[in-house]
Formats: sequence, structure tokens, C-alpha cells
Amino acid sequence: MKRLLLILIVILVSCNNSNKTVVKKEKVVDDFHDVERIERKEYKPFFTSDKIDHYYLKISDDSLLKVLGGDTIVKDQKKLSMILSGYYPDSISSPNFESDLLLNNFVKTELSKQKKREVEQIFTQKDSIQMTFSGCIPMYRDIFIFKRNDSITGIAKICFGCGVAYFYGTKVDTEGFGTRSELKKLEKIIR
Repeated sequence: MKRLLLILIVILVSCNNSNKTVVKKEKVVDDFHDVERIERKEYKPFFTSDKIDHYYLKISDDSLLKVLGGDTIVKDQKKLSMILSGYYPDSISSPNFESDLLLNNFVKTELSKQKKREVEQIFTQKDSIQMTFSGCIPMYRDIFIFKRNDSITGIAKICFGCGVAYFYGTKVDTEGFGTRSELKKLEKIIR
């Protein structure tokens, strides 16, 4: 039991200190020589971009419940409901997604170059395993839109309350995303 706890602590600490490049040394022994082989692993960013827009909706839980749980949902509420809890958009090429966000009172902020670099470091492929599991229904109040030459290359929807993220437009493995330290760092950058 102590050994398992120690392994978990080592994994958690190593997840918090992940970088884009990991150097792994391995000693290889053949018949004549002891050779140290160095393997370099480059972690890929989720999206390529020259600009990141962050959209945020400040909405109380009571208002959110009214939107999601209303008996008679009007067209505007249905769209907002799909943005917050559904899988809208269905792709990065969905027309009018950004205008739908603005129509539903999301506040748009273009990230500075420094914040963009910090956010890109977080949205990078990792070897770590996300150890937390959602205990609620995700409400995506934070949406990142990655652009290159004014064309959307990727979308990341984040629920900081649950620690759940949903990605559109990436071919990179996003499985390791969402550790508690990553989400805290990301939230600190944008708030």
C-alpha cells in the first residue's frame, strides 16, 4: 500500500512539472560496449495558431439552471444550452460560432503574445494521465478559439468546475490534458 501511494505521488509530481521536451536516458549494453542512448521526445501542441481568442460567459448558477432546465426553451436559450453543455459546434468549420458566442453574451478577449505562449504550453500533448474525474455536468463557460491567418484551427471548451475539456480540430492525443495544476495555471492566466 505504501509503495502504491509513493508511486501515485511520484506520478502526480511529475505531471505538475511536465515540459514540452523530455530527455530519456537509457543504458544499452551490447557484447563489447556500454552505450548510453538518449531518446528525445517532442510534445506536440494541440493546435497551430498565430492568435488565440478567449470567450467567457459570466453567468450565475441560478441563471444557468433556468436556461438549461426551462420547460419552454426559446430558440436563443436552446443555442446557449448547446454551447454550454452540448457539443456545439460540431466542427471547427461550423458557420457563425463566434457570432453565436457574442450574441449569447460571451465576452471576447484576444490574448497577448505572452499569455498566448503560456496557454499554448498548457494545450500541449503530455505523457501524464489525468487523475481527476468529473463529478458534475460540464458547463463550458470558457472557450478558446485558436486561429491562423484568421481561420479557425481549433477550439477548446473548458469547464473549470468539473475539470472537463472538449477539443475540436486537433489530431494530437489530448488524453493527458486536465490535471488540477494545469487547470489552475490556465485559469490564473485568463482571469
